[in-house]
Amino acid sequence: MHERAVSCVLPLAAVAVARNHRIATAGLRAAHKPRPVRCHALTARAAIALLGVAAAGCEVPTAPAGGASLSPPAIYSEWWQEVEQCSGVTGDVGRISWYVVPCQEGETGFKCDVTPDGLCAGEWRAPHLIELAGPNRIFPDGYADDEWTVKHEMLHDLLGRPDHPQAFTDCHLALR
Repeated sequence: MHERAVSCVLPLAAVAVARNHRIATAGLRAAHKPRPVRCHALTARAAIALLGVAAAGCEVPTAPAGGASLSPPAIYSEWWQEVEQCSGVTGDVGRISWYVVPCQEGETGFKCDVTPDGLCAGEWRAPHLIELAGPNRIFPDGYADDEWTVKHEMLHDLLGRPDHPQAFTDCHLALR
């Protein structure tokens, strides 16, 4: 099974509580006057509780049903650099987990919820998972070798969003 690190954005309230606790305890150390500060102890407990709740709410994408892990070919590094240059956004292509997903019987893509016809040649899922459709009647080798599809999903990963902002048009990766 493929293990992934959890990447989450913590709620601002949890960060603020933790920050206030650090400031308060730093002030106590600086003054060298240990004195009980019950409210800060509660703040620390609250920060730990909030961080626990935040972590529990984070989702780590799992391998797609029937999907096979794909070791990205060397050309992906070149394509990644081209997408970085075009979009003006940089990132680490090595953070992506790649999968080839079987196509629906007789179709050219796998079942998904993000297209009008319910079929995808590729799909990006946060934080860094890309699924590409396997062999089908149009692409006998699947979409893992299709430069446009791979670059399109790479741009989703670089931008960290599932929609199609202007960068997709600028990079000639807008949906056709």
